[in-house]
Amino acid sequence: MKSRENLVRLKQFQVNEKRRQLLQLDMMIAEFERMAVELELQITAEEKKAGITDINHFAYPTFAKA
Repeated sequence: MKSRENLVRLKQFQVNEKRRQLLQLDMMIAEFERMAVELELQITAEEKKAGITDINHFAYPTFAKA
């Protein structure tokens, strides 16, 4: 019985660790999505400031290209 209880505790620990890792990945994904939205807003602001939205235009803002 004792070894079975230990095995159950081990598996429970492993499940909890995987849940923690999954939560951490979800948080990273949310942070990347927030950063992407922020970059899109910055690019839009640069295009508006320059008055050029065509990416192939020679005077397209360098910041927006990057």
